[in-house]
Formats: sequence, structure tokens, C-alpha cells
Amino acid sequence: MNEIPKNFGLHRPSLTLYAFHLRNSINQGEEPTVAEAPILWEQLVDLGDKFHITKLKTLPNQLICYQNNQYFPQIEDSFGIEYTNLLHNQEQSLNFQLIPQTRGLELQGLLCPFRLHDTYAIDLTLYSQDTFSISQLSNLNYNNLLLPPKIQASLGQTLLLFGQPIEAQDNYQDLANAFVTQILSERNSTELISTGYLLGNPIFEYESAHTDPAQKLHILVWFKCQDMNQNCMDKVAEILLYLLWCRHKIQYVYYQSRWCDRKAKKLYGKLQNYERRFHQITQTANQRSQLRQLQVDLSNIGLEYARYLGELADHENTIAINEKNYRNKLEKLESLPETNLGLWHQFLRYSQNKLQQQIQTDLRFLERGRDRLQHLKATVQESIATAPVENQSRFGGNSWVQPAVTSFPQNLYYHEHVAVTNDMPGIPENIYPRLWRTLSNCDQFRTNDRLIDFFDSNDLLKAWCNNLPETNSRDERAQRVIAYLDDEYRNDTKENVLMILLHLLKKQIDPVKELHQTLSELIQELEPILAPKSNSKSNLVVLHNNPSLNDLRKAEANPKGEPMFYIAGDEKLLNCARAVARVTVPKIVNGKMKKIPTGTGWLVTSELALTCWHVIEARDPKREPPISASDLQKQIANSVFTFDFTQAGVGIEYGLVQMEHDNLELDYAVVRLRDRQDSPLQRRRFLGLDADIDFKLVTQLYVIQHPKGQPQQRSGGFYKSDLDSNRILHSAPTEEGTSGAPVLNVTNFQVVALHNGENETQKLREATKIQAILSDLQHNRPKLYNEIIAAQSQNQE
Repeated sequence: MNEIPKNFGLHRPSLTLYAFHLRNSINQGEEPTVAEAPILWEQLVDLGDKFHITKLKTLPNQLICYQNNQYFPQIEDSFGIEYTNLLHNQEQSLNFQLIPQTRGLELQGLLCPFRLHDTYAIDLTLYSQDTFSISQLSNLNYNNLLLPPKIQASLGQTLLLFGQPIEAQDNYQDLANAFVTQILSERNSTELISTGYLLGNPIFEYESAHTDPAQKLHILVWFKCQDMNQNCMDKVAEILLYLLWCRHKIQYVYYQSRWCDRKAKKLYGKLQNYERRFHQITQTANQRSQLRQLQVDLSNIGLEYARYLGELADHENTIAINEKNYRNKLEKLESLPETNLGLWHQFLRYSQNKLQQQIQTDLRFLERGRDRLQHLKATVQESIATAPVENQSRFGGNSWVQPAVTSFPQNLYYHEHVAVTNDMPGIPENIYPRLWRTLSNCDQFRTNDRLIDFFDSNDLLKAWCNNLPETNSRDERAQRVIAYLDDEYRNDTKENVLMILLHLLKKQIDPVKELHQTLSELIQELEPILAPKSNSKSNLVVLHNNPSLNDLRKAEANPKGEPMFYIAGDEKLLNCARAVARVTVPKIVNGKMKKIPTGTGWLVTSELALTCWHVIEARDPKREPPISASDLQKQIANSVFTFDFTQAGVGIEYGLVQMEHDNLELDYAVVRLRDRQDSPLQRRRFLGLDADIDFKLVTQLYVIQHPKGQPQQRSGGFYKSDLDSNRILHSAPTEEGTSGAPVLNVTNFQVVALHNGENETQKLREATKIQAILSDLQHNRPKLYNEIIAAQSQNQE
């Protein structure tokens, strides 16, 4: 490199900062922007305070996204989001004077703030009409005012130094190197990565090695060595903003993808531990309860794993979209005269050959983990079905005692494969809420590690330490521990392990505290319920033949003349039940899983199933905004239809290929299921449709359902009236989780309506007529309608 004389410099230099900051993200929840969105404007105000620039100090008064000096981004919605000038009255720029810092050099400035779709962008330029020597160029970036951390834009930033060299040079690259060194502080370093020509004048590109976009330095040096057409220069300014935005967006998204990749690979690394845990469980007694807990944990890790894979795929798609936009802007720039920008074609190749290919490689690797996880889940499912029945002592010898059915609190999340009514058969519904709340208030339940340490340090609990459920919620941690321990007994003392836990927790708490008293009360109430049962035979009353008892039997033989039912009808109902599934849809809000609600669905062909739209959406329309397209796709990708779920630990799962059609008004959705080789859907009958039924008050109905996500049940009722031309009201009992269930005509066991939910005004249940659904499909999706009708016709032959 040739040394440049210190007195060499630029005529009329300018330094422009292009900074890009994230305004919106899929993770922002119900807020109008991400929490950090206004930071860019706050940083500019801070600059105004430090450098006494009045127009920057009062910047919020100049922006449309502020009202009364308070950030109010909703007002931007009335403008176009693709490109919005954020200054009041659409002024072109905010112009200001910068007080000279040294040697009387006068600087002027202008700020152009924009919104570009999901991004805030600024064009902040400092310029002078004077001639600056190399040593004076640092005044354009006085005190690093245009570098991080004074400006820390989340997507990244570019500095453009422009000016006319005072003398022609044989090697402008050496001159550019000297200028870059001068405007940067000693702690910032960049490397020259490419060169080119823009409007016949040399341009040089520099970049630092930072991976964090907010810290990365990207610098362009453009020399004016010959005159340029002003119209062409205006076009450059317009195109350059978009081009740099796409460039920084690509780098930012790739940086985010590295975080997802690390998280997913961390989960992948845990798979071996889960496989080892499965093999350990199969060598122990009381396998079923441990396998169920393992199944829940695998479902949770599967959802989290799928989320990261989905985000990686989204990142790859976002990079591809921005790469296409970048290419379009680059082509427009290169269409200008005397322009050769091979430097930016290199970035395109870098994006394709490095960034996108790396994400694709990551996804291929991580998909193997998903396959391993699915295989392990299927193996655990099969093991649960074949595991021996546990804890015979709870059945009181040869006579079976019906366990109490538990009513769960509203905030208990339902998980795949878990029959929620059977997890805690011995805890009465009036005790259970107090029990889990009390446990969650104990310090030992604050974190997973604290709970594990507590079990590990107590010999009476140590045997249950390794399989303790882990979760991020204290409440859910308490609920899962109850489910894990309520039917666990020590082999030596026959004591219930949950009772042991309660006693040990009580010893850790000061007797004067209310928590100690609550634990004492719970122990007293649960002692007789969870006490080990006697192995002696129950006392049975034997009825001998005697005249009085025989006479009594005669008197009780159907004294009211109630009807009896043919077994053939039950057989038809059971055949119908095999086409009905529990629907598990993870509620994903801004990419994060909130909970797992359930519904019901059923086969209308061997591949297509019907359920309610609101089951797939998993939103409360009264309190929540409609679902985003991104969240909907993730929910569909992770939804599960479980058939033959007639008791805890059994059932066959099918994922979704896609949602074929939905109708918000009629509240229905048609989905296509992903088939399984080990249990093809063709073996499973689908339900017939009765679209021509003439509803009458005597029309008797069955509803096959999975209320509250429980094993399959059915209820009966009658048609009551038409709610409107598309809906009926019926009286069959239903509960939360029944939505999407088939409403069957008792006389022919065909579906006449799709259950939607409760009509609070009428105190009856609503259901959409099958006739209305078929009519909508015929009008809006004729091919899908023909597919269903063809299958139904064959089903009737």
C-alpha cells in the first residue's frame, strides 16, 4: 500500500449512515411492534442531546409514529407499510446544522426516516461544502457518533463515504483504505472485500468480522472522479436503500438461524438420554406410569423440536425471498450507465452457496432427530399398551373399587396420549386443586434442579429421582409430580410415595407458617384415600336361594317397561367410533407454544377428516386476535389425530399433511391426514353422510366425542330446532373438547351435523348441518367436494 499524504483529502465530503432496525416480528405477541422498535428513534434523540442538535433532540415531534411525545406506532397503519416516509406532512428530510467541533469546520446534516415493511430505516447524512484533509475526515464521525453503540440497529448498518478527491490517483484503493482508517476508531477494523464502478466512478466495500448484525461494520467508499447525471444519482439513492435493507435482512435472518440450530441440536443431544431412560424403565416394576410420563416428556420435546425446525425452514424461506428482492434491486442498479457491481454479485453467491446451503444441511441433519424421536414415541406407545397392570393392591383383592374421577383445573395443559381422567384416580376433585397449588408454593418446586436435589437427598424418595417430570412452570411441575406419584408405592413399607413427599415437605417448613398447616390438613385428608389396600379378600355377601329373594327378583324385572336395545346397534356404533379421533392442536402464538387444547374429528374419506375450524385455530375469538398465517402452519404441522383412544395409553396417531379447506362462518375445516405403513387408513372405515335428513323433534342423535381430551365417549339426545338455515340445536350432553364431533342419526348411524359448541342463550348445543358443509365445498372447492362424494358413493355400495 502506498502512503497517502496527510494533506490529501476530499472536496465536499459526506458520510451517510443507512441503519435498519426491526419493527415487527412473529414473536411480538399482541403488541403492535416488538418492544425494542422505538430504540432507533431514542438513539437519535440521544445523539441530539450530546451534540446539541435541536431537531434531533425533538425528533419525536417530527415523526408520525409519536403522539404527545409518546410512541404510538398504530397510526402508521393508515399509511402503506411497504414504504412510508415517517416525517409529518411527508417532508423529504429533516435538515439541521452541526455545531463545529474543531478547527471551525462547518457540518450540515439531514435525516430521512422510513418504514420498510417490518423495518425502521434511516438515511442520516453529515456533509460539508468545504475541503477536508485526511486527518480532518474523522470529524464526519466525531466521537464515533455514527457507529455502535451510539447507533445500534438490530438488522445492521452501512456507512457510505462520498466525495471528490482533490487530485486524480493511479490507485484509488489506497486512498479508500486511508479514508476508512481515518473515520473509524482504532478498536474497529474492517477488510476490503470487493471493488466496482457505479456511474463510472470507483466504489469500494469493507466489512468487519462480527457475526452480530447490530455490531457488524459495513462501509462503502464512493469517489466522484467524473461528473454524474443528477437523475441517475437520485435513482442510486432510491435503489441503494432497498438493496442494503435486503442485504442486512439476509445476514440478520441467518444470524437468527444459528440460534435455532444450536437450540435444536441441544435437544437432539438429549435423545440418547431419553432412549436410555426408556430402556431403564422397561427393566423396572410399575412401568406404565413411568412410560406415560416419558410419553408426555417426549411430546413436549417433540413440539419444541418441531418449532425450531419450523423456524429454520422459515429463515431459509425469508433469506430466499430477500435474495430475490436483492437481485431485482441489483439489476436495476446495474442498468444505470457505466456501472459494474461485481462486488454485490459476490454477496448473492455467498447467500446461496453458504447461508442457504448451511440451513438446508442443518435441516437434513435435524430431520434425522425428528425421525428418531417419532420412532421412540411409537415404541413407548406400544410398550404402554403391553405393560402389565400396576399396583394390584389398589383394587382391594378380588373385588375392584371404582376410583374417583378427577376434575382438573382449567389451566392444566393436556398432552398427547395422556388420558387425563386416569392420571390421578385416587385424588377427589375437592382436594386436587388445593394439593397442586400447595405443592407449587413449596420452595422445592421452584425449579427442576431443586426438586431433583430434594428427592436425591431423601432415601425414601431417591428411587423416584431419575424419572421426575421436568417443565418450566411451577404449577405444571406440581401437577405432573402428582400424576407421577399418586399411584406409586414402596415395595418395602407399602407407603404411598406422594404421602411420603407431603410428610417430608411438611418437616421442612416452619410450623407457624400457613403452608405447614395446609400440608397437615392435606395429609390428614389423603391418608385414608392413598393408604395401601389390604391384600385380604373383601367381605362378600352371598345370596342363597330362598323364596323371598326370588319374589323380589320377579318384582324388579323391568317394572317400568323401559326399552331394551339390540346388540347389533351397539356394534354399528362401535364401527362408527373407529372413525372418530381425538384432535390435539398445539396453541402456538408468535411461534411459541402456549398450551395444547383438544377437540374431536372424524374421517369423511379414507384420507380426509372433518373437525371445527376453531379447533384448528385454537384461539378464543372473544379475547384473542385471529391466528397469523405462520402460527397456523406450525399448528397444522404439529397437530395429531389419535384414533382408537378408548382408554389410557392406547391409540394410533396420524399427523396432518395439510388443511384442504376451512370456513369460519360454518366453523369447519377439512384436513388431509398423513398415512402410516403400520396402520393404513384404508383399513379404517369412514363415516357416511346424511345430507337429506328431514329433522323432526323425534329425531334421536348420538355424539361420539373426546370431552376434555378424555378417552372416547358417546352421548345421546334429540334435535330441538334449527338455529338458522345452516345450523341446528340439539340436546346431547357435551363438554369442552367435543367440538368437531360427528352428530349421528340414530336410525342409520350416518352423520347429519358437525358439533360446534354450546349455545349459551338457548342452553342447547349447536351443530353445523352436513348439507351446509357439502354445499359450501361444492361451491368453493369442487374438486374436494367430488373427492368426498366419490368416496361416499363407494362406501354405500
